[in-house]
Amino acid sequence: MTDDEHTAAELRGLLGFARGLGLNEAAVREIYEAVGREAAEAGIGDDDRMDEVRKRMLAVARIE
Repeated sequence: MTDDEHTAAELRGLLGFARGLGLNEAAVREIYEAVGREAAEAGIGDDDRMDEVRKRMLAVARIE
């Protein structure tokens, strides 16, 4: 699986989760990209990165 395919698969899963929270695709992409940049700088692995994305999505959904 290429990096682009991996990213697309992750985003598909997150978008399904986001629909249940009432978040739009733009918000999910913004969170995903921000966490991705931070994780790359800190050397954080995929599982922890995705956990952080979901955690931030939940936080945003509670505010909205």
